[in-house]
Amino acid sequence: MISTRYSRPRPKPATTTPTRPESLYDYVAAKTTPQPARRPRNTPAPSNTVPDAQHASSSIHSSPRTNSKPDAHLVSYTSNLQELVSKKDANAAWSYFCAHYTAPDCSALDPACLPFIDVPKHKSRLVYTELLSLMTRHWIQQLESLGSPENIASPSPCDVLQAFDRLAISSPSITSSLAFSLAIHLQLAAAKGLDVLHDPTTKPVLVQLIELWPLCFFPRWETKDHKAFQSRCAALVRAPTQKPSGLVISLLLVQDLLCRAKSFPPDLEQYRLHLRALSRTTPFAQFSGAAVRHIEMRLKSESPDDALGSAQLTAKLCNLRSASVLVNVPANATLKDQNRPVAPETVEQKTKRLVAYVSHAADKQNLDNLERLWTEAQDLFADEESRTTDNAPSTLRLYEAFLSAFFQLRRPQSGLQVWNSMLNSGFEPTVRTWNIMMKSCHISRDINIMESMWQRMRNSGLQPDVVSWSTRIYGHLRVGDIREGMSALDEMGREWFASQNKRNPKSAATNITAEIPAPNIAIMNTAVSALRGSRAHHIPNVLAWSRSFNIEADVDTYNMLLAVALNGGQAADAASILKRMAASNIEPNSSTFTILVNSMLSTTMLNDLTKMEQEAKIMGLISSFEECGLKVDVQGYALLIDRMLKEHENLAAAQSVLGHMMARGVQCTPHIYTILMTHYFDANPPALFAADALWNDIQKTKGHTLDVIFYDRMVEGFARHGDVGRTMAFLNRMSKEGKRPGWLAMMAVVQCLARNNEWDRVAQIVIDCHKQEGLLSVGLRGKKGQKDFWYYVGKLADNELYDSEHGKEIFAIVEAQREALGM
Repeated sequence: MISTRYSRPRPKPATTTPTRPESLYDYVAAKTTPQPARRPRNTPAPSNTVPDAQHASSSIHSSPRTNSKPDAHLVSYTSNLQELVSKKDANAAWSYFCAHYTAPDCSALDPACLPFIDVPKHKSRLVYTELLSLMTRHWIQQLESLGSPENIASPSPCDVLQAFDRLAISSPSITSSLAFSLAIHLQLAAAKGLDVLHDPTTKPVLVQLIELWPLCFFPRWETKDHKAFQSRCAALVRAPTQKPSGLVISLLLVQDLLCRAKSFPPDLEQYRLHLRALSRTTPFAQFSGAAVRHIEMRLKSESPDDALGSAQLTAKLCNLRSASVLVNVPANATLKDQNRPVAPETVEQKTKRLVAYVSHAADKQNLDNLERLWTEAQDLFADEESRTTDNAPSTLRLYEAFLSAFFQLRRPQSGLQVWNSMLNSGFEPTVRTWNIMMKSCHISRDINIMESMWQRMRNSGLQPDVVSWSTRIYGHLRVGDIREGMSALDEMGREWFASQNKRNPKSAATNITAEIPAPNIAIMNTAVSALRGSRAHHIPNVLAWSRSFNIEADVDTYNMLLAVALNGGQAADAASILKRMAASNIEPNSSTFTILVNSMLSTTMLNDLTKMEQEAKIMGLISSFEECGLKVDVQGYALLIDRMLKEHENLAAAQSVLGHMMARGVQCTPHIYTILMTHYFDANPPALFAADALWNDIQKTKGHTLDVIFYDRMVEGFARHGDVGRTMAFLNRMSKEGKRPGWLAMMAVVQCLARNNEWDRVAQIVIDCHKQEGLLSVGLRGKKGQKDFWYYVGKLADNELYDSEHGKEIFAIVEAQREALGM
C-alpha cells in the first residue's frame, strides 16, 4: 500500500460526487469543443442507420455481450485451478490438473489459448507452486494418519514434480522451495523428539527429499552418480552468496539430522553413498555474515514460536561435521552405487523441457540463464538421435526457441551463432524459422536483409504463411517504406486471387493452392498498427485494400483507429468510431479503456480540479467501464497510476486506483512497481523510507518477477541520492540474475562513486564495462547514454583518475572507446 504521509494534498472545497458515472462516449466528446464530423480519406461514410451520440452511449452499456469478444471461447484453466487450490481441496485440484494439463502443448499451458487474465498467472508459475504445496501437505497428513506411504492414494511430492517435469512447467525455484519445506518438516519432527531416520511418519519424507534433490540442480542431474552429487553439493555450499537458496539450507538441515542420528536404517542403504557425499561437503560450507543472517531469518519465518531455536540451529548449520553413522559402508553397497534404475530422458523430453526453460529465461530477461541453457543444449545437438526422422522436428523447434529468445534479448550475434549451428547440423529452415529471422530485422530496422531472407525462403520452395506476410508488411511500413509495404499487401492479394482462379474442384492438386494464405483481419491490423503515428494518413489505403476481400474490422482495428483519432485531436472522429463499434455490435475491451484514459489525461481536463475531484473523476471512469461488463486490464491501471503521480502528484488518487486493482485480483507488474519507485525517488524530499518499504513488500510477494527497467531505476535512484551501498547491491543483484544494466544506470553508478571519492571502485567499474567482466559479465544494454558515459569517464581520466593506480589503463580504455564510437 502506498503511504499517504508522502503526499501533499492541497486544501479543496467540498465536492459533489456524480450520481452516476459518465458514459465512454461522454469522455471522448468532452475532450475538445464540438467540431464538424469528418471521416478519413477513401473510407465510406457511416451508415444512416448509425444511432446518434445518446443512443451510442446506451448501446455500449446495454448491448448483449456476444461471441465476438476475443476471450469468449477461452477457458480459464489457470483461474479454475487457482480457485480449487485456494479452497484447500487437494483431491479436486489434482483431479482437475490431471484432466486438463495433459501435455506441454495442451490448451491449459498455451498462453494463446488462455484468457488475458490467466496469462500472467500461468507465466508466474505461482499457481503450480501453490498446488505442489497443497499436495505435499495433503500427502504428509495422510502419511501421519495412515503410517505408511503404501496406503496413501494421493501422489507424493516427487510424483507431482515428475508430472510438472513432463509438462515442462517445473523450475529449479519450485523444487528448491519444496526441498526447503520438507527439510523444515523433518527438523520440526526432530524438535518434538522423533527419530526422523527411523520413524515411519518421517522416513518417507526424508526419502522424498533425497529423491527430489536432483531435480533442483541446473543443469539437470540425470546419472544419479554419488560423485557427481558430491561435486554439485560442494559447488553450492561454497558459492559466495548473501542469500543461500532453499536447496542449500535443506542440504545443511539434513546433514544436521544425520549428525544427530545414532544409527542408520538398513532400508536406506541405497542412499548411503549420496548422503555420505553430502557429509563430506557440508563441513566446508562458506557463509558470510549476511548469509548467516539470511539462514536464521528463513528458519525463524518457517518455525512457529521459533520452535527450532533458529539462532542456535543456524550456528550449528554453519559449523557442521561429518556424520558418524555414514562412515561404515556395507560391503554390498558398491552394488547399489546407482539408485533405483531410472528410464533415461528421451530426446523429445529433453527438447520439450529445454524449450520451456528457454521461453522462461526470455520472459524473465535472464540472459545468463539463456546462455547456460545454450551450453547445456550442445550435448543434445551433438547426439545423433536428435537428427533422426522422429526427433528432428522437436530439435529444430529448440533451435527456433533459442533464435527467438536471443533476438528478443537483443543479442543478434548469439542469434546468428544459433542460426549457423542449426545449418551446420544439417537442419533446413522451415517457414517458422524464416519468420523468426525476418522478425529479428525489425529490431535492427534492416529491411534489405529482411527482403533477402524473404527471397531465400521463396527460392527454397516454401510457401509463406500469414505470419510471414504480416512480418514483411509490418517491416516495410514501420520504417516508412510505404510504397514497398503497400506493394507487399497487393502482392499477397494477387497471389491469393490467382490461387482461387486456378482452383479446380475435380483436380487432385487442390491441396497446393490451399496452402496460399488468404488476406485476413490479422494482415489488415498489422498494416494499420505499423502506420500509427506520423504515417496515419496512409491508413485509409489499407482500409480500401481490405474492402476488396470483405474483411470486417474487429475490436483491435477500432481501437487503433480510435487511438489515431484521439492522438490527432479529432474527438468527433473518435466519437464516430465509437458509434460504429456499437452499430457493429463490437464491444469495447480493456485496450479501449486504456486508449480513452490516455487521451483524457493528456488534456487539461483534470488540471482545474481539486485532488479529490480528480480522484472521483478517475474512479468514475473505471466504474463506467465496468458497467459495460468489462474489466480494466493491468496496462490501464498502470497508465492511471503513472499519470496521477507524474502529472498531478495525486498520491491519494493513485492509491485508490491501486487499491481497486488489488481488490479485483489484478497482480502488480514490474511496470507499476517502477512507476511507484520513480515517484518516491523524484519526490522532494525523496521518500526513501517509502521506497524501502515497497521493496520489502516486493520481496515478500511470491512469484514476483522484476525486469531490467525496474532494476535500472533502482540503481539510478539510490545512486542519485548518494547511497553507494544500495546502489552497488542492486547492480550486484542484476549481475546475479543475468540482467544487463543500461548505460544511463552505469553513468549514475560512476557519478555516485565519484562524488564519494571511491576512485578504485570507479576504475574497476570502467574496466568491467570495457571488458564485460565482473559485475558486467553479461554486458550492457542498448546504446542510449553510451557516448555520454565514456565522455564523462574521459573527463575523470584527465583529472581525478590521472595519477591513480589505474590511470593509464583507464586513459587507454577511453581512447579505444572514443575511436570505436566515432567520438
